[in-house]
Amino acid sequence: MRALALVFTGPIVCGALWRTARRAESASRLRRLTPRARWHLPARARVLLARALADAEVDVEPEAAVELWGVALVALALLTSSIAPALVPFAALAVIVGGPVALRVARARRERRFAAALPRALEQVAAELRGGGTVGEAVERLARTDSPVARDLRRVVGRIRLGLGSSDALAAWPLEHATPGTRAAAGALAVATTMGGRSADALDGLAASLRHRLDAEAEARALSAQARLSAVIVGVAPLGYVVFAGVVDPTSVAALVGTGVGRVCLVLGLGCEALAALWIRRILGSEA
Repeated sequence: MRALALVFTGPIVCGALWRTARRAESASRLRRLTPRARWHLPARARVLLARALADAEVDVEPEAAVELWGVALVALALLTSSIAPALVPFAALAVIVGGPVALRVARARRERRFAAALPRALEQVAAELRGGGTVGEAVERLARTDSPVARDLRRVVGRIRLGLGSSDALAAWPLEHATPGTRAAAGALAVATTMGGRSADALDGLAASLRHRLDAEAEARALSAQARLSAVIVGVAPLGYVVFAGVVDPTSVAALVGTGVGRVCLVLGLGCEALAALWIRRILGSEA
């Protein structure tokens, strides 16, 4: 009887399993063909992060940037825990603070490249005007290059193609990229749209003035380089000593993060570090 039951129920069970496998395979194919619903940051946070990434010329979606940031945090935490578990909070803090700092540094470098390329762009517009061209043609030609100014000029060209006048399209440029050089360049180009080739000398003069300003800023940075390096060394030295102590003698760092007195000292020390960094930054800014 048992053999007879297996004969009759075996094909039924096999058929049911086969149909279940086919449905599972179809569902798996459907999931592969359907794009995954990606998580999204809150609207305001996404806008702010997207703007920071664009200013730093990082071609990554905000959600992808946060994911990479999280992966870096986890990887460094695991690596630190294998060397000195007491240093895990410091490693996590370094990654958390390092992301915004890296974006800020990248943005500063981009701004310096933009400021250095702006006089050359004005000279190219002046040369175009002397050759009988127009400001619109010169701006469109510059927008097709790989110059640091091209990204802003592409937006200007886009507004012109949508029907906005050249002067109005240039007037919106300083609102998108608020720097003194941009404001002066946009105003000069807006005036040049009506004056034509007669404004070529004025554009060359503005380019020379911007270059003189860049030379003065570069000289100020060179004169303050020693002070800035000293500030970095003085600020990083205590943190470097904590890392060194954690690797050599993990119990000392464990006392720092594992006891109430140690935590108070840690918070006070980090607070003093932050205040000193802000103070030195203010001093160097006033000297520049």
